[in-house]
Amino acid sequence: MELPCFEPRLDPSDAAGRTDRLTFTTFLRSKLESLLGRGDTEPRVTTLYYPDYLAYTTVVFDRIGRGEKTVRFVAGIDAATGRAGEVDVTIPEIETRTAPDGRVVPVSVAEREAEEKWDDWLFGYINRKYRPVRRPETSLDELELVYTPYYIVDYGEDGDRYAISSLTKQVELLEDIEPLSDAYRDQPEPEA
Repeated sequence: MELPCFEPRLDPSDAAGRTDRLTFTTFLRSKLESLLGRGDTEPRVTTLYYPDYLAYTTVVFDRIGRGEKTVRFVAGIDAATGRAGEVDVTIPEIETRTAPDGRVVPVSVAEREAEEKWDDWLFGYINRKYRPVRRPETSLDELELVYTPYYIVDYGEDGDRYAISSLTKQVELLEDIEPLSDAYRDQPEPEA
């Protein structure tokens, strides 16, 4: 399946190394295991593709006595859960990648619904960040569906499972991101 994806900022081979440094205890444990020769089991790293809508937004403020001010930014709408927020990272190039069947988290928010979520979120965000005197003019210039590669690092039955974003390099427990956890649970077991 062909997908528009962010260009990864992290290689799958480096994903497992990021989980060793989560806390001081896990760092010490991993160093001790490697010194004693017990940390030989390599974790299973699986790539899953998570959907997000990018809402390219233009806001025009009418500033009293100073003319207009135009602000452009990108909002993100989670295409699996419908949560909206500001995209606070630099967006890399978007490339087309081939994803194996079953490795894509399904989109559960339609494009029209994503536009409604954007509209609901937008005015609260503008009021908090810019505090306009009058209601500004807003426009949704483009709504684009893109996929973020997530690396799932699985330490087996006894260990934890982590999700590492290839965009932000952020590490979280897999169970904390329900759509990813569900998609990973549906993955076939690797062949021995």
